[in-house]
Amino acid sequence: MEPTPPNEKKPFSWPLALNLGLLVLAALATGANPGALAIVVVVLAVINAIAAGITALSGKMHYVVAFILSALLVLLIGLGICALMLSNMGGMH
Repeated sequence: MEPTPPNEKKPFSWPLALNLGLLVLAALATGANPGALAIVVVVLAVINAIAAGITALSGKMHYVVAFILSALLVLLIGLGICALMLSNMGGMH
């Protein structure tokens, strides 16, 4: 009789790291244009929400939480960066 292996903890922080990396790449690719960056941020959040729905159907709840938290953090960080860039532009007439 073989002993049962202990439950291995599966890391689920990779969605967050991947999305933050994609956010940095998007900022570099858009040339720090706040309008284009805001669109990329919303698209990343929607993709994460869809991924959370798909993983919810497969029953992997720890990944659902990871994708939802990743979507929220991408929105907070990305839109915060856009707001900061817009506030630093000063009075444009």
